[in-house]
Amino acid sequence: MNIRPRRSLSNPALQRPSALNSRPRREDYLWLDKNENLDPQLAALSREVLLSIPTSALSTYPEAGELYRKLASWLAISPESLLLTPGSDGAIRLAFEAFIEPDDPIIHTSPTFAMYPVYGQMFGATVHEAVYERSETGPRLDPSRLVDSVRQLKPKLLCLPNPDSPTGTVLTPDDIRDLLVACEAVGSVLLLDEAYHPFYAWSAVPWTAEFRNLLVARTFAKAWGAAGLRIGYAVAHPATIGLLHKMRPMYEVSTLAVEFMSRMLERSNDMAQAVARIDAGKAFFVEAMRSLGFETLSTHGNFVHVAFGDAANLIHAALADKVLYRATFSHACLAGYSRFTVAPSAIMARVVDLIALAVKEKK
Repeated sequence: MNIRPRRSLSNPALQRPSALNSRPRREDYLWLDKNENLDPQLAALSREVLLSIPTSALSTYPEAGELYRKLASWLAISPESLLLTPGSDGAIRLAFEAFIEPDDPIIHTSPTFAMYPVYGQMFGATVHEAVYERSETGPRLDPSRLVDSVRQLKPKLLCLPNPDSPTGTVLTPDDIRDLLVACEAVGSVLLLDEAYHPFYAWSAVPWTAEFRNLLVARTFAKAWGAAGLRIGYAVAHPATIGLLHKMRPMYEVSTLAVEFMSRMLERSNDMAQAVARIDAGKAFFVEAMRSLGFETLSTHGNFVHVAFGDAANLIHAALADKVLYRATFSHACLAGYSRFTVAPSAIMARVVDLIALAVKEKK
């Protein structure tokens, strides 16, 4: 008998890369390709915290109540406004599961985090893209046109990473409030993805007490350096987060993730200092690239775009087998740029030296 999957799973455009093709990372590379946190001091603290966790964390099921209370206190919100998820990706998927039926309209930016178009196809949504345009200052999204799209299309879900990735762009708080009001008027949910907080310090989390149609997705992967633990959270008005809790699995995240983040939240100042060190490394790298004559784009995440121009092939050859980074983009708004995850200055200096040597050889 033939099986009958969801209709959307028969879409040939819905494809995921094979997990079997992944390979362990080589330790002799600098991993500047996935916007992970490479701060050595934070890594040392993480090791210390991991060693403090009893081995029972591997053999017992998670009890997450204390983490909910600590996280709520750190965010200055009610625990009833929170749901732990496997990374911000888990919060994003739950938003689709909670609000999207087949053929429902959604809007997401383009280019953006890869899972937005995947979930749009997976859940059979009618997808509309808000496309970034190329400008002299980098990718640009017109907020007034986005408001008009919300009013015209009446999407069930508007997906907006702030900062967005790979563009590194943000909308202003005033623009986001205008979008929220427009969404509220037509019954849309604004899914605001704040994966890069606090590299970009402003947050809409306090607004969740006012707007029931606002859902904020966060992760501990970036600033907290816990990408491998796959833990994040959703924040929304208690009435809205309650809908997501109805679809909560038996255990939201692992015991190890719960125990680790419970301890790390007591060291939030250390996280903030790591962010400051990475921001300093970012400033150092940008200045070094500009001094070599290369154009850079300002971003609000832990990454930088650089246009190497005529020197691109030589520089890519010089970095091969030494640095992993995003060498090229196909989207017009970032064509000609390479993206580097940034780290503290001592790490970025190694990359600068390789690039400077390639430039010297070109001359």
